[in-house]
Amino acid sequence: MIKTIKNDAQLCNYTTHQIEDAGIEVAIDDTLDKEQYIGIKIDDYYMGLNLQGETPKAVDFIVAVDCTCDSYVLYIMEFKKTGRPGAYTTSAINEKFDTAINRFLKQDFKYIFENDRFKYKDIKLYLVTSAYKEAMKYNNYAEFVRIKKLVENKDTLGNDLLLSNKPFYFRGKLLYIQREIPPNPVVRRIL
Repeated sequence: MIKTIKNDAQLCNYTTHQIEDAGIEVAIDDTLDKEQYIGIKIDDYYMGLNLQGETPKAVDFIVAVDCTCDSYVLYIMEFKKTGRPGAYTTSAINEKFDTAINRFLKQDFKYIFENDRFKYKDIKLYLVTSAYKEAMKYNNYAEFVRIKKLVENKDTLGNDLLLSNKPFYFRGKLLYIQREIPPNPVVRRIL
């Protein structure tokens, strides 16, 4: 899959090993070399099509990681650098993930991502955001949420409930958006 993506005439200009956008970067597992993963900057891909005002909203990255024997993990990630949780809407985030899954993976590049030759060990959807400055003190967003719930300050978690309620489907998998803080999630193999 990685060679197919790198050699695709439409995608090759939008591939990268630097998974960073808008000042937010996710970590890459130290044991991965550049032949084992590739990121596709899909929002740039759609902007590059010059669709005259019809450019679909899309997430920042799809990262494919080779887990050996034609099995892969896909990371579908949107990055939001903002100072407060209310700076983006749940519907806008859902629309971006919908474009990534239902248009990019299932239609535009179906011949790659729906190819039965490639198996998926996992598919992860992440909203990686700096909106919760307090969360940056913790190891991950889940730990932050747990602490917040303990002190019963649930107002800032409203978007989490809405984001995690919309299911997406791809290759027989039911997927939900997870929220994380940079530099999490770590892009890695799943063995």
